[in-house]
Amino acid sequence: MAKSSSQQRQRQRVWIAGTLQWTAMAVVLLSASACAKQGYPSGGPKDTTPPVVVEAKPKVGTRHFDQPMFTLHFDEYAVMKDADRNVIVSPPLKHKPEYVVKGKRLQVRLTDTLLPEATYLFQFKEAIADFNEGNVLPSYEYVFATGEDMDTMMLCGRVVSAHNGKPWKEQVAVLAYRDSLGMADTVAAQRAPDYQTRCAADGSFAFHYIRQGDYRLVAVEDKNRNLRVERGEAAAWTASAATATDSLDSTRLVQMHISAPDVRRQRLLKSEFTTRGRAMIVSYLPMQSPTLTGDSLEWRLNAGRDTLRVWFRNEQCTEATLVLTDTALADTLRLRFQPPRRKRRVKGTEAEEKPEGLVKAICEGSKAFYDDLRLAFTTPILAPADSLTAEVMHVADSHLTRCTFEVDSLGLGARLHLTLQAGEKYRIRLRQGLFTDLLGHPSDSLEFTLTPCDYGSIKLHISNLTGQQLAVELLDDKDSVRQVQPMSGSSEVLFSHLKAGEYRLRAVVDTDANGVWTTGDYFTARQPETTVDFEKSLQVRERWEIEERWMVALPLSPTLPPTSTP
Repeated sequence: MAKSSSQQRQRQRVWIAGTLQWTAMAVVLLSASACAKQGYPSGGPKDTTPPVVVEAKPKVGTRHFDQPMFTLHFDEYAVMKDADRNVIVSPPLKHKPEYVVKGKRLQVRLTDTLLPEATYLFQFKEAIADFNEGNVLPSYEYVFATGEDMDTMMLCGRVVSAHNGKPWKEQVAVLAYRDSLGMADTVAAQRAPDYQTRCAADGSFAFHYIRQGDYRLVAVEDKNRNLRVERGEAAAWTASAATATDSLDSTRLVQMHISAPDVRRQRLLKSEFTTRGRAMIVSYLPMQSPTLTGDSLEWRLNAGRDTLRVWFRNEQCTEATLVLTDTALADTLRLRFQPPRRKRRVKGTEAEEKPEGLVKAICEGSKAFYDDLRLAFTTPILAPADSLTAEVMHVADSHLTRCTFEVDSLGLGARLHLTLQAGEKYRIRLRQGLFTDLLGHPSDSLEFTLTPCDYGSIKLHISNLTGQQLAVELLDDKDSVRQVQPMSGSSEVLFSHLKAGEYRLRAVVDTDANGVWTTGDYFTARQPETTVDFEKSLQVRERWEIEERWMVALPLSPTLPPTSTP
């Protein structure tokens, strides 16, 4: 009995000990949980502030700098973002620095020998962000001097498109060359600059902490970031010296006009049979005065001067050797017709497509047309011996009239002269055999309907004060050039057949008299042609003719109006 009681007391002690052990473990876990919640609270406002530099070693503005690195200390953990692109060092270094982030510190290790008696500026443009949220520090500058004196001069300006005056669509590097007026005009293609900076989104730029003196400035769309102007890259450059100043003076801000050079070279894009007896030759650039020789053929050059359409008198011709010559073109073309792949025959349909008719109406249905109805011919037609007429019926009252045609000099188009009312429906009939092409084929009869629309126009009376030939551009609300009118001698320019909408005008000082705006070329020292914008936009309405007077003069100076600078 005593033994049984002893065993029972032993079991009770074991149970109590186990209970105490589990209780202690639970207390520890609860304490740990409470501590965890206390150390990492949830919720709260989102961090939206970028890192702040609380200390720099050596300090900003240090003179006699001779350290292998400098360190920036932040108020929070930070990261670097694309240092090669977003950190600008001026004067440029041959060897890029190394950027090492350790917690709240950024070490910039210099791997290049610094110039004596020079002032170095490190611009961190959106290169630094906080670790957690990625908030970017927009800009930070660290400057030091390797000698006793700190350069403090500045040079500011703006780079815009030479054609439309807007900031360039890509990032642009601006390079400064000191005392370079006696150097080659293409200095920016030969060596690195004395200073560099980069344009902001609005095209503005600023050189800070540069040496006193005159500078030649070159802006370049430096895609490979080699600080050189290479052939094909968009560039702008100052024709005269820009002088560094010790304060911001809005009258001395440098305006630079950037453009991409036209590096296109003439070549053939396509030469092939389009069908039996017909071929097409397409060039990359407009042809000047092409000649095409071959057996029994006729050819025509389109209005854009980049496409030759060829017709063989043997309508079943499938092989031909042609010789094409023009400026920058001298090609022997051996063409062979390649039949199209046979389409799977569908029950109830014909196996082959019907041949294309001789006459097409360009403006049938509700499509736009202007003063006259236009026709197009698939093969050049012969000059008619007698006048050609068509029957026109006003559908509303069945009134019939007859109108005459005028065939163009190429025999590929014709205009029907008639007066129609906007919004009214008309039916046009052309009799069979009205036209005959050069192969002797008569045209089929043709009938179609149309409902003409109204258009507006802009008439300009221009006073040309530039003393040079102009080319006047008409632009739509998307800044696309819709029409160009060269102006030589006459002071009146008319833009007709305009759909209702908003338009702008731009005058090109056409120094090479080619009728269009010409880009610049750094390697030939050809500046882009100057453009002048009309002071206001014009709202065109149907059946309205807007009449304006415009005194076109060259800009007074290449400087900017007062503006903010970076």
